[in-house]
Amino acid sequence: MSDFFGHLLGLLRVEALASRHQAVFAAGRTRRPDFARHASLESVLASLADARAETYPEREALTRALVAEVQASSSPAWTAALASAYAPMLRRLRRRLLSNAVSREDLDQLVIATFLAVARGFPLARWGDWTAARLRQQTAREVFRHLRKERAEQHETYTQAQLAEWLPDTRHATPVESPRRPSVRRSFVKRDAVLVHLAQATLPRSDVEVLMATVVRREKLRTYVSRLVEGDAAEAERTYQRLKRQRTRLMQRLRTQVVDAVAQPATGC
Repeated sequence: MSDFFGHLLGLLRVEALASRHQAVFAAGRTRRPDFARHASLESVLASLADARAETYPEREALTRALVAEVQASSSPAWTAALASAYAPMLRRLRRRLLSNAVSREDLDQLVIATFLAVARGFPLARWGDWTAARLRQQTAREVFRHLRKERAEQHETYTQAQLAEWLPDTRHATPVESPRRPSVRRSFVKRDAVLVHLAQATLPRSDVEVLMATVVRREKLRTYVSRLVEGDAAEAERTYQRLKRQRTRLMQRLRTQVVDAVAQPATGC
């Protein structure tokens, strides 16, 4: 689990306990009888942290009251409080996650965002018990579903029609002077096809997009950046320098995998 994830959870707790939310909680107490004996959200969180078996009924009731407020109110106090209350569960889930398809920071945010999305859509009227267990199960299911989808997209196999669309079209190319040039050109096309497959199987989508634009479509990197960043010269330059370093690392990584394929004779092309 990254330090950033613990930092995010800490920020959520600070947000939940901010003094500016006292009025929000006071209004919530009038709507939710389960909050009645608590003077603040800090008291609610303390009760939810009490894991003794005899406190389960109160924890269940407080969880359902928080979920109801998350669904009914736009105040960040309720979402922050619910995430803070279930921080131990979220940490355990985050520790289970390893993915080459998603960065660590994105995994951190995925866990929290998925948990809150599950809470917003939780059917309180249909599921009247085991709320904590159901939140945990639904969150884990949605997180792993998302990661399976990301992994499947990265390992998608391209058809010949897709490769033909992406690779430089040489069907109508005019013969050149050197008799060796067509073979060299065919080797470039073959190399590009290998790079595409390797990149799709091993690299994040952002790296694949840079590869497709600047290696396969032969687009200049600055042209590619100008499409990403419009009107801000400083940001465009920062993006250009970042993507330039990213592409260099990407190519170094792929060259070690593609060298054998490039060295093969270009027969049969």
